[in-house]
Amino acid sequence: MFIALAIVCDEFFVPSLTVITEKLSISDDVAGATFMAAGGSAPELFTSLIGVFISHSNVGIGTIVGSAVFNILFVIGISINIV
Repeated sequence: MFIALAIVCDEFFVPSLTVITEKLSISDDVAGATFMAAGGSAPELFTSLIGVFISHSNVGIGTIVGSAVFNILFVIGISINIV
């Protein structure tokens, strides 16, 4: 599974990011941070959308709040410890 993910990223994701950064004239660092953040949040977004609009449950609110708490406490904490 990880090999398939690596192949898809190398064959499709990286070349598409290259085209987007050239068309928008933005630096590689900004593009990497922006699009990787969007890619990392996409599963949570789709889980929330499916939970709210298709199954009509409250899972969307819990997903968003849980993700925000995790990002604030864990990701920033790890980032500070690495630096």
